[in-house]
Amino acid sequence: MPVRTHILKFKSGDKIFSAGDSANCAYIIERGRVGLYPLNRQDARIAELGKGELLGEMGIINNLNRSASAFAESPVELLVVDREQITSRLENADPILRGVLEVLLSRIRNMLGGDSLTKKNRENNNNIVTEGMTKIRFEHEMFEALENDEIVNVYQPMVNLSDNTVAGFEALSRWKHSEKGMVSPFEFITLAEESDFIVPMGLKIFDSACKQLSIFQNKRSQSHPQLLPLFMSINVSATQLSSDGFLEKIMAITQKHKINPSNIKIEITESLMVDYTQVATWIDECSEFGFKLSLDDFGTGHSGFEHLLQLDFDTIKIDQIFVKTIDTNPKSLIMLELIVQMAQRMNMSIVAEGIEDKKSAQTLKIMGVDYGQGYYFYKPMNATEIIKII
Repeated sequence: MPVRTHILKFKSGDKIFSAGDSANCAYIIERGRVGLYPLNRQDARIAELGKGELLGEMGIINNLNRSASAFAESPVELLVVDREQITSRLENADPILRGVLEVLLSRIRNMLGGDSLTKKNRENNNNIVTEGMTKIRFEHEMFEALENDEIVNVYQPMVNLSDNTVAGFEALSRWKHSEKGMVSPFEFITLAEESDFIVPMGLKIFDSACKQLSIFQNKRSQSHPQLLPLFMSINVSATQLSSDGFLEKIMAITQKHKINPSNIKIEITESLMVDYTQVATWIDECSEFGFKLSLDDFGTGHSGFEHLLQLDFDTIKIDQIFVKTIDTNPKSLIMLELIVQMAQRMNMSIVAEGIEDKKSAQTLKIMGVDYGQGYYFYKPMNATEIIKII
């Protein structure tokens, strides 16, 4: 896994970089002060930067050499910002925005060659980049958390509604931050997708889930050999599916842990349905490897039925918004019945999530839903707790 960010330390008086050096990264000043000079230490200082400010930012946006020299004015710690963390975002930006940015960069470089940056200019720049630097620092923390196994999986059982036995699990990632406490999965998964960090993170999550599925299955086979093999549902993103060799890598993971690919359900959310040709290719490739495909959050998108018309899924997962209102909104019951009948006629298995009471579970069972997931049955649990219920 490539290191995306790391900390560099300098003593007072050390040169950080020189004007004319090639530039491929920037720095966030974590501690100390940095002085900028046009050419060398003897020339007039352009500016002094302190904690929280961005240094060498042009080096992560284009290929021009450094336009100034930087020296540590005191003991300094710098958080390195890799160019890929920025360019991957810029590539997806509006072309007009990128064009304007290039013009501004050119003008700023010309200014650095002569006029000094005023305090007001620096304050304005700091306000603009504060949000971005916060995300970069958070990304650095996320990388370290993954390396230190602080981002872990928990597993929420899915129950076979016909007999209430555990049929499988959904792998859910959790991060307990040392200062912020539990970080919302939406927050750090979204950031990981923005920076392409989702690819190495996703592979580690996948490996952990397959390892645990193998352990869960061995434990269950000892006590209930007559039951069908357990399955594991794992969410994947468009970035993962489109990355080179992704399916080959997850196939190797299943082989390492002696997991049949048919017992892995790759969950794709409706939000991924932006290019049917691309998604159809992903589905075909997953099927060729033997993986099952599940359409997550069915019913929340504006064209869910069109997804089923054009794409071949093995499972649909009915969003909890229908389940939670099954007893209070007659329309929910009608829509659930239609979805279930349609899925059955298309030979797809059905999962209902968000089940919180016995009555809803019974209604869904009578309706013909195959699997239930929710706090009525089990909350997300760690591996030790899962083994106890098995």
